[in-house]
Amino acid sequence: MGLLKRVFPFTGEQTVNILSEFGPLVTMFIVNAAAGINAGTWALIISSVVAMVVMRMVLGRLPVFPIIASSVTIVFGVLTLVTGDPMWVQIKVSIFNTLFAGFLFGGLWATSPLVGGKASFATVAVLGFGIVAQIPFLIGGMPDLTSLDDPVTTNLICLASVLVGFLLGGLVFKRNFFGYVFEKTFNFTQEGWDKFTFSFAWFFVFTAVLNEIIRQVFDAETMYPVPLLGDMNGVNIWILFKVAFIMPVSGIYAWYLTKLMQKYRIDGPEHAAVAGAGHGAGGGQIYAMADARPPGSPPTK
Repeated sequence: MGLLKRVFPFTGEQTVNILSEFGPLVTMFIVNAAAGINAGTWALIISSVVAMVVMRMVLGRLPVFPIIASSVTIVFGVLTLVTGDPMWVQIKVSIFNTLFAGFLFGGLWATSPLVGGKASFATVAVLGFGIVAQIPFLIGGMPDLTSLDDPVTTNLICLASVLVGFLLGGLVFKRNFFGYVFEKTFNFTQEGWDKFTFSFAWFFVFTAVLNEIIRQVFDAETMYPVPLLGDMNGVNIWILFKVAFIMPVSGIYAWYLTKLMQKYRIDGPEHAAVAGAGHGAGGGQIYAMADARPPGSPPTK
């Protein structure tokens, strides 16, 4: 394996997917700083559409995960333009990430003999801790749950998204999403897919919590002093947080996890057998097929 491949283990398709996710955010940051939230939101919507077109031209198809993320971005961007409230484009991240985390946990619960139980426990833990975390907001009296400006309202929406995602993933989709979508891009055993998905589900929870903290701490209209950058309003601070922190952390995490997963990589006929078995409810059989090898042979790398 060459030096470039060791340092940057992503294929061209994976690189396009990563750029399509964060390119629109970078565009929004630049335009929003120069011309305001409406222009920034238009830039986000237009660049998301451009990203989908580029994916279609470069890859010859529309990859499932980026197209879902881009579509949700466009919907919440339109809501921001219609209402004039940047909260919509900000909370999109929290709702999408919590919904998708629950969806991944649900798929694992339905299919994985290895981490299915952990996935259901993780969902219950997220919901439980999330509800307990609302207690400080209740000290001053009952919140106004009809107002999206009340943090309890948006927090409960995110918690509901976790539950809805879990039910959709576990009772409707009933597959390991990443294994189902990316099996032709990353050739891993079913055990590898399950661990990869479980880890990424927690990462989605982590980024959703961080997003809500930044969104709620920094008011959209208030100006705050930022070292080296001068005064910035809450929306620009939120975008800066996404671009300067979430983007590199996501890239580093994906790189690290992809490198870590190389021990679960399979090739040739073995991969064809596992892919042919699918990523559905027959998880135990898939594990057996993925781990099948002559007696005394070393583990699959």
